[in-house]
Amino acid sequence: MPDRSTSTPISALTDDAAALPAWHIDESVLRRTLDGGAARDWQVDVVAETGSTNADLTQACRSATWDDARAQVRVAYRQTAGRGRQGRPWQGQAGLTFSVAMPLALAPARLSGLSLAVGLAVAQALEDCGAATAVGLKWPNDLQVDGRKLAGILIESVPAGPQRLWAVIGIGLNLVRDARMEAALGRDLSGVAEVLPTFDPHRDPTRILGAVLNRLAAMREVFLAEGFAALAPAWSARDAFRNEPVRLLHDGTVVAEGLARGVDGEGHLLLETANGLEPITSGEVSLRGAPA
Repeated sequence: MPDRSTSTPISALTDDAAALPAWHIDESVLRRTLDGGAARDWQVDVVAETGSTNADLTQACRSATWDDARAQVRVAYRQTAGRGRQGRPWQGQAGLTFSVAMPLALAPARLSGLSLAVGLAVAQALEDCGAATAVGLKWPNDLQVDGRKLAGILIESVPAGPQRLWAVIGIGLNLVRDARMEAALGRDLSGVAEVLPTFDPHRDPTRILGAVLNRLAAMREVFLAEGFAALAPAWSARDAFRNEPVRLLHDGTVVAEGLARGVDGEGHLLLETANGLEPITSGEVSLRGAPA
């Protein structure tokens, strides 16, 4: 489905050892993993470099033939024009970065909670791979370990007809801590190497990607049938800020604060303030811990 003319094939970069990260996806192993799991019908495209995997799939979805069962996955070792929430640059070169164009026979209004469902699927996949450290979920679209960001999620949608759309899901998962990225962002990060006690950069990226895709495919079926409500208890069990004081910021300005009381069946944050319990939609706000 993606237009390969916008990306660089892996073979074109193999002469430059510095051009590729130390890890690689073993596509034959990945295919066997998917064939034995819920993502057996999904198609995976791995490239060395592209502008943005989300942009590639968003463009491809606009002319794609609808297939209710087949998602398209695009993995890139390097993204030169990736982006995150609120237009931020997508800092993914040091990690596993990929996008999934997921067909959903839903109206756009029924996408509420999808970013949380995706985060839950990624956390469960890491548990499937033997995570020995608790992975927390941060509303609405991050995973973290001990307060340090492990992964981020960005979702865009492409209409495909009445009650049909493609959810283009971008995921950036840090494999190891990157001091340069930490310095650029001004914050500490986490990496999968801290979560998996025997992390092997030659084997585990493929294993993790396969586990994530199979979990996403299983999540998709539940989400289509029951929405986020069926997944809310599992998400809440991993909620990194439940019952903690938090602040909500927009463009760096505090717009609300209170106690985080989990999420509802629509994926809204439940914030206890002086005015009572208020449901917060994700919108363009960011959640931060606050002094007690």
